[in-house]
Amino acid sequence: MDLGYRHQIAGWPIVGPSWGLAATIAWLQVRDADLPADISPEAYFQERARADRVEAEIGLMTAADISNYACERASNAAMEVTALVTAGLTNGESVQPSAASPPSEQWHAGTVNIVLHTSVPLNQAAMFEAISIVAQARTAAIIDLGISLIDGRKLTGTGTDCIVVAAPPGPHALKHCGLHTALGRLIGETTYSAARRAIVMRG
Repeated sequence: MDLGYRHQIAGWPIVGPSWGLAATIAWLQVRDADLPADISPEAYFQERARADRVEAEIGLMTAADISNYACERASNAAMEVTALVTAGLTNGESVQPSAASPPSEQWHAGTVNIVLHTSVPLNQAAMFEAISIVAQARTAAIIDLGISLIDGRKLTGTGTDCIVVAAPPGPHALKHCGLHTALGRLIGETTYSAARRAIVMRG
């Protein structure tokens, strides 16, 4: 995914800054067998990127078939948002309390990865607010599809989900993008649609 020029980035990718500037984002499809306990996912991504001659300042990783990505765009007269989602749920988890044993620390590669791009600059607070809305939209899509864990709890995400928000740098950055704002509604509805479609396509 080429943003064209360096954008402000916020999130928690496998490779790249949680807060910084980047122009290129890449997804790596893996299997659990590719990542034994003694292998760093970041190092493995970088090794594969060098071998495949892929330049990526931001790197995401999943066991999902990345050809089944979903991309949704929405706009109004002043702004546009794009949500790109790959969805794997083999590492599914829930925030609902469990009376069972503590969660396993075993890593699985099934992951929901979401990149959300806005056409307008956002300040730091608004970037974090956008991440919150993306997370809400992802979880709403999963719950609306009626996906549950084996113990009956509603699946709300996975143990390794990644969200990245990208916004162009520039003056007059928006200070807020909550769900009462036009941008917040665009972010929520677009991410929900993309996440739902990607989850359905995973089969």
